[in-house]
Amino acid sequence: MTLTRHDDLSLRYVLNVPSGNPDSAEMPLVILMHGRGADANDLADIAPMIDGGYRFVFPNAAKAFEPMPGYSVGFSWFDGWPPEGDSIVQSRTKLLALIDELVERYPTPEGKIVVAGFSQGGMMAIDVGFRTAQKVAGIVVMSGAIYEADQPPLRTMPMLIIHGTQDDMIPVLAARRTRHVLEEHGVSPEYHEFAMGHHVTPESMAVVQAFLGRVLS
Repeated sequence: MTLTRHDDLSLRYVLNVPSGNPDSAEMPLVILMHGRGADANDLADIAPMIDGGYRFVFPNAAKAFEPMPGYSVGFSWFDGWPPEGDSIVQSRTKLLALIDELVERYPTPEGKIVVAGFSQGGMMAIDVGFRTAQKVAGIVVMSGAIYEADQPPLRTMPMLIIHGTQDDMIPVLAARRTRHVLEEHGVSPEYHEFAMGHHVTPESMAVVQAFLGRVLS
């Protein structure tokens, strides 16, 4: 497994290539965004659990998360809920730029990109997955939701939504609402609920691995 940290593009990121293939190798690309209060390292270790010969990039949000004045822990993609000011727009802009930069840096088969995220990162996955100019194979939302007040132009796209019925951070009702909004716009997501809280499990990761295998094969 090859894991490296980079800080020379629009956002810092961790690169994880479980196969050990070099940067010059053409591989499908999975971009996976962390949740509030975490960073690029938070989810990097799950790459081997869901790998099928992919290149994984874990972006680091630019804004430090401050749960109280003068105290910060990790990073966040936007402030508050609903997102305050233009904080989500700033992250959107940086993420869209990063996706283009990653495709330019790493050889990626056309259309073999998955945009994914956990919690806040799941919301950003929906936000930029439908907005990027790159051809996307699918979107994965783990314990996240759609931001309806500024939702992207939705279109038919393979999607996976996973949520815990015991989630005390983002209630499962938000995931069910997300599914409803997507279906209203002609998107039919693969939808799974697990008896878990605000985290991932081997069972949920097995579903993600299977989804990636279908859309990136």
